[in-house]
Amino acid sequence: MKYKVITYFDNMEDEVEIFDNKDEAINRLHHLRGVKYRNSRLYTVEMVEVK
Repeated sequence: MKYKVITYFDNMEDEVEIFDNKDEAINRLHHLRGVKYRNSRLYTVEMVEVK
C-alpha cells in the first residue's frame, strides 16, 4: 500500500508526495499541517491511500 500526501493551494492540487510507509506519510502530513501551513487559509493538506 502506498500513501499520497497532497497539498492543495486554493482548492487546486499543488504538490503530491508518495510514501511507502504509513508512518512517514503521517509524519509529513503533521509537519505540513502543523508547521509549514499552520495559519494559511489557502493551503490544505490531506493523505490518501493508493493501491
